[in-house]
Amino acid sequence: MSARPVLVMGICGVGKTTVAQGIADRIGGTYVEADLFHDDTSVAHMRAGKPLTDDMRWGWLDRLGAAIAAEPGRAVLACSALGRAHRDRLRAGAGPLDIVFLHGDRALIEARMSARQGHYMPTSLIDSQLAALQPPSPEDEGALWIDVAMTPDAIIDTAAKALGADKVSTGGEPK
Repeated sequence: MSARPVLVMGICGVGKTTVAQGIADRIGGTYVEADLFHDDTSVAHMRAGKPLTDDMRWGWLDRLGAAIAAEPGRAVLACSALGRAHRDRLRAGAGPLDIVFLHGDRALIEARMSARQGHYMPTSLIDSQLAALQPPSPEDEGALWIDVAMTPDAIIDTAAKALGADKVSTGGEPK
């Protein structure tokens, strides 16, 4: 199994947090939530329904790259990393990444976002995130693409197996 950090990426509402936490549990890694590294100005900007600019993202991505590089074990990062330049910036700080790209139907993603509570990201930002998205290449970036129409357990199982986890489970029961 590789010791490279794992990037679980995609637009808002695809389940990055749930999947990254599950992968970290399955592979014995450390979960890192990118949202916790945003500065207050960026959070207020998004809360107001405004998309971030790349200038607003660079410092955030630098903080994330340093944080996952500093993890003594294998970090599993939940981060949008929408553009190739964003992923390159993460790699500049953290080195090579294993990438799990979560994608799916816009209507499904909007429904899931509408149902969640206590998150600052409004559904109005889905379209700007889709417009900014440069999906990672399976060939050039080694990205694993997973459709979020699957259950979270199935997504986590698929990702953990692809990442070489020795012990993959569903619902807490070893297989």
